[in-house]
Amino acid sequence: MNRAQVNVYLKTIMAFMMTAGAILLAACSHTQLTLEPRAITQYQIPYQRFTYGLQPVDDGLFDEGLIIIFPLISGSIFAAPSPLILQISPAEQGVFTFDIPQDVDALASEIQGFDLLIEPKEARILRLGTFYSDGYRSSLGDAGFINGNNGNTLVLTYFSTAVSITGPLHQYGETFEHQLTIKQKGWYWLEISQQGAHHYLVKPYAGSTSQIYLAVLVDEMAAAY
Repeated sequence: MNRAQVNVYLKTIMAFMMTAGAILLAACSHTQLTLEPRAITQYQIPYQRFTYGLQPVDDGLFDEGLIIIFPLISGSIFAAPSPLILQISPAEQGVFTFDIPQDVDALASEIQGFDLLIEPKEARILRLGTFYSDGYRSSLGDAGFINGNNGNTLVLTYFSTAVSITGPLHQYGETFEHQLTIKQKGWYWLEISQQGAHHYLVKPYAGSTSQIYLAVLVDEMAAAY
């Protein structure tokens, strides 16, 4: 990923993340789910650290103390995480592993967005949030899935039924244009690509999961160790 691509990632992910203090409060009061072994899909995703100055970090401490936290975001792709945590996963050998339950209708909420055209309107949505903790921060840090081919942000999202979602969502001073046709209930990777100043397109990800990795943003002090 080059500097321009990381910048697009950084801008979009910051647009729908909470403040660090609120994130920490949610994590500290979380409830973690217990998953049925027969009802999960497992992912193994590599990660790469970047500084907030958008420079890749040569990881001398590789994995040390790094855990990825997956809070649930219900009713919207762009909203604050809930205190409900799907999983907390330690990094191992440059990879983290996490499990996704396949039927989470009870946790999903109807889709929010006044300008969105949603058919059927009773469709519900649940998104997986991404944050991290390590031994060098007093609060949780920003992280997010990205398309390794182009640097676009990816989000893993559950839909309760087949649904069409089109139109703009105006939030945080940004416009997120939705072009989603979901053919059946389940989890989908969605891609967020910048179309212009303050304008982004949300559509299904058409690539392979082998091209996905997690970008972890660290401060300059942590990167210097």
